[in-house]
Amino acid sequence: MFKLLKLAKRVSELEDQMARLTRIVETRDMDWIEMRARVKRLLDRTEKAAKRVESEEPTSEVAEAGEENGVKISLGTQSRLSPAQNRLNQMILRSRQQ
Repeated sequence: MFKLLKLAKRVSELEDQMARLTRIVETRDMDWIEMRARVKRLLDRTEKAAKRVESEEPTSEVAEAGEENGVKISLGTQSRLSPAQNRLNQMILRSRQQ
């Protein structure tokens, strides 16, 4: 009789442990699903930005900025530099060519 009670107790403990492990696995699965969704969104954003850069690339061909003292200075049409930085850049390019 005591053997049956011990066995029943052991089975109930195993069922509790199995239920706990099942909850842990389900939680981890949800974490992976969320992580996969985040990675997919980041990948989509990266691909979209890459396409945008590729589509803008042909328009940013090198254009002549001007010619001073027989020195040609070329800059991209889409410069991220401020006007003051552009002037400094032109001065540096002129000094390198001399």
